[in-house]
Amino acid sequence: MARVILHIGAHKTATSFLQATFYRNRALLARHGLIYPAIGPNDAHHALAGTWLKMPDIPASFYGPGGPDALWDRIIAAHARNPGCLFLSAEPFSRIWPQAVPMADLAKRLAAFEDIRIVYTVRRQADLIPSVWAQIARSRKISQPASFVRTAVEARRAGGVPIDHNAVYERILAGFAPGQIHLLDYADFAQTRNGVLQVFLDLAGVSVSAEELVPAPPEDSNISPDPLAIFLAQTISRAAPPPADLVSDITGVLRRPQQRHTTLLSRAEYAKIAGRFAPSNARLAERVQDVQPGFRILETDPPATMLYRDEVGADLWAAIAGAIYDQVPTMGIGVQVGSFLRRARRKLSMPL
Repeated sequence: MARVILHIGAHKTATSFLQATFYRNRALLARHGLIYPAIGPNDAHHALAGTWLKMPDIPASFYGPGGPDALWDRIIAAHARNPGCLFLSAEPFSRIWPQAVPMADLAKRLAAFEDIRIVYTVRRQADLIPSVWAQIARSRKISQPASFVRTAVEARRAGGVPIDHNAVYERILAGFAPGQIHLLDYADFAQTRNGVLQVFLDLAGVSVSAEELVPAPPEDSNISPDPLAIFLAQTISRAAPPPADLVSDITGVLRRPQQRHTTLLSRAEYAKIAGRFAPSNARLAERVQDVQPGFRILETDPPATMLYRDEVGADLWAAIAGAIYDQVPTMGIGVQVGSFLRRARRKLSMPL
């Protein structure tokens, strides 16, 4: 029986690690009946969304004669009548802005397969929003956290990433039956490095352990640095993106003592997001009980020692200053320690 699993994200749910690892283990996976095709130009299958979305990172010449539609035709011809499970993974299929993939059209593309599964991973919005902000801030200038968070809550999207998981589910239902949709909760596998790999191997029904796979190197896994560290480094350096060494040094300070938890959110923003979306998440879990009995979206209270953006105080600024004192000349951040301390002192009197 020809099966297909289309993993559509969401962004910032270990997707890059999964894609890079499966790509590096294609031969092993294929021997066990899981086909992860190499269609380029990266480890994932973003190019397949080119039928519906503008993909500025993928040149038109990549697709060859027939464009994106011909790429789909080749994929279907090669796999839709063969045994095994075709595994495709591309987050653009879950984006909602500035364009979105029409799910009814996508369903027609996949109709040649006997068994179809659309997999979407949810993540608590209080974690998802800061993670998306950090991803953007790593490469270009971005709005201040307070503005970004406010827009995300009001528009229910962070950039082009949806944060209302019910809305994503409704979109998928426009093309697929409830039994063809499988939801995962990021919190279920986020604590272990191989958790996401094993979850998807089990979902595909292949007899391979995550321990047998060669994991993707960290540089290919798109692991975002601490969002609060990025913001503080940006505040100090006035650079976008801020220097990686500065982010790393600040992260070391933030994590003391005992790997302290941090968040880009203010305390009030955290409470607002949790209050706004926890009921919505609970409704989604209830909606899928007929096809996924026992599924839940884990909601937990933040640790009592959580460090919020608006609670970065003088002691922490002083610790950051001490950590970077000897490295200022080599960081290329264009700031003297005295100047930094004066700006930091001013920052203490205004919300971050």
